[in-house]
Amino acid sequence: MNPDSCRLLIVDDHLMLTQSLALLLAGQTDMMVVDQLASGDALLDWLERAPLPLPANVLLLDLHIPGPDGLTVLPLLQQRWPQLRVLVFSTAAAPELIERVAAAGAHGFLAKSADAEQLLAAIRSVHAGNRVFPQLSRLKPPASGAATEPLLRLHRLSTREREVVGLIRAGLTTRDIADRLSLSEFTVGTHRRNIMHKLELPNMAALLQFAFDHGL
Repeated sequence: MNPDSCRLLIVDDHLMLTQSLALLLAGQTDMMVVDQLASGDALLDWLERAPLPLPANVLLLDLHIPGPDGLTVLPLLQQRWPQLRVLVFSTAAAPELIERVAAAGAHGFLAKSADAEQLLAAIRSVHAGNRVFPQLSRLKPPASGAATEPLLRLHRLSTREREVVGLIRAGLTTRDIADRLSLSEFTVGTHRRNIMHKLELPNMAALLQFAFDHGL
């Protein structure tokens, strides 16, 4: 393969999807999949261990991966491995999310509803040095009163608030959490209210479901 060919690293925790992508890309004479990973931790470990220059030059990245998620790793990728061009490939395509992705250092964004030709074209364009983002004005804005995309809501939480959510998920009471974190029960109650507000959730049952869904 030509040394200037597109060498892809795929990060997505949906095994069937990554296998399908690998088959699609294997049929392209100018592309090669160098590895497939399923989490943010696996990605960072792979990059830390990889020789320089990196074996991959394009990263196809899902946002909803086990921690750290795509939005969290993007700034780190830009800072430490700026030579790796990142195409985000996601089911979520809200304009606010795409703007965050672009600001965090991605070189392109493509919704998973795209067809194979669109994906291949986006990969080639990003590899060629272009930025590939949809025209945000063409995207349907969220309806009035609609909840913000879950990944963006998750990123509103502070480290302490994430810790509190984890303890709530573990079944600890307000008193237990206060004792564990050396806080007053009033402070824990304030954290709970702030968490519910930031996540736009109506009750504790919804909070627990959100915590399970997003690995908090």
